[in-house]
Amino acid sequence: MMIQCKPMLSASRRPSVACHAQAEAKAAAPAAASKTGSYFVVNNVFKVKPEYSNDFEETWKSRESHLKEMPGFMRFAMLKCTNVPGKYVSQTTWSSKEHFEAWTKSSQFQSSHSKPSESKNNRPSVMTMLEGPPAPELFETVTITE
Repeated sequence: MMIQCKPMLSASRRPSVACHAQAEAKAAAPAAASKTGSYFVVNNVFKVKPEYSNDFEETWKSRESHLKEMPGFMRFAMLKCTNVPGKYVSQTTWSSKEHFEAWTKSSQFQSSHSKPSESKNNRPSVMTMLEGPPAPELFETVTITE
């Protein structure tokens, strides 16, 4: 299912951004019940300089990941915002906050986040591609519909 974000007018006629799934995908899905869950979601928001968008995407596509080695790891996605140029979000989902914290203290984390002495494929470092440091956002699940 593809998620789309687009500007809309709210009930008060003020501009807002609403995200919704494509109507045909929603109509085809069976009704699902909301439930509480124990997911912990970590978003890292990146603002990429326009001239580095392709390099940034290729860096992530070719990056060696150690996430699957970690207990509690559920999912990773690198997302490209379609209505804010240069905005990307890396999103990891964990079964608990404790599993995420264990990841940040692991040798796998250190390996994934160490700065290589030479960039691969003659690309600049990720920090060179960014307008500023990434902004982490940590989320606990309130409810989820699957």
